[in-house]
Amino acid sequence: MSKLTENLTFAVPLSFEAHSIAQQCCKHQPSPQKAKQVYLNTLAVYAVDFYIRCLGFDTNWSQSDSRNPVMLKFMDVADLDIKYLGKLECRPVLPDAEVCHIPPDVWENRLGYVAVRLNQSLKEATLLGFTENPAKEIHLSQLQSLEKFTDFLCQKRQSEPVNLRQWFSGIIEAGWQAIEQLLSLEKVELAYMFRGAVNITRGQQIDLGMELGEQSLALVVMLPPEPDSEVDIRVQVHPMKGQTFLPPGVKLMVIDESGEIVLDTESREADNFIQLHFSAELEERFTVAVALGETSVKQDFCL
Repeated sequence: MSKLTENLTFAVPLSFEAHSIAQQCCKHQPSPQKAKQVYLNTLAVYAVDFYIRCLGFDTNWSQSDSRNPVMLKFMDVADLDIKYLGKLECRPVLPDAEVCHIPPDVWENRLGYVAVRLNQSLKEATLLGFTENPAKEIHLSQLQSLEKFTDFLCQKRQSEPVNLRQWFSGIIEAGWQAIEQLLSLEKVELAYMFRGAVNITRGQQIDLGMELGEQSLALVVMLPPEPDSEVDIRVQVHPMKGQTFLPPGVKLMVIDESGEIVLDTESREADNFIQLHFSAELEERFTVAVALGETSVKQDFCL
């Protein structure tokens, strides 16, 4: 089992699978020193990959430079591609080290840098924290916490527009789930009752913070089976599992590229959900906003 410790580090057991991947990656390296570097780098990437997937993000390690034999031979690289966001660099830290070394090879084209301490037996890796700004050496005390790292990734995800055209090819961004995972069976049936020719449906939990107390909401997006020059889109807001009604005053808005609110609706007493139905052209961008009181959450979309 992996565990979250009191000081917000995250420990991952380095299984037989981790060492098998590391052995495969360090084959055919030009020197024992280079083979050791690749081996430790691979264990660090394995641990970060495990953690990122636990957070609900999709990774693409097999397509990262850290799995490319040519790149491994000529560069000190330990990258992990996070789908739709970019690359993280996963740097190993030895048991007694007080600094994290980041080689100049990887100072560009990275979302950030995660320090991973490997224990003496190489049976466990502990994620210590991260930095957005590379340097040859970064003292471990200067790292930002994993709590901030999670917020950082979520902000990166929200800053990128959701590419709805890719949904037609089955490519769905991390965090967008089948609505059966978010809503009660009754709410799922209610959502589908209004979908018409909709065939692609995904939802995402939205956080309006203190405005909602302990209640959680889900934003649901529905698309037709195939794209056309214009695409019919439905967006809905539902209470999540265990809750029956939306709180009154929840606003759902569609905003065009110029920042104008083109559609909006608001929940009343005892509303099960609210929705908006509209069409968008291919290449068009728009924003969906959910608000309650002074708090709002926005998500950009593109076709």
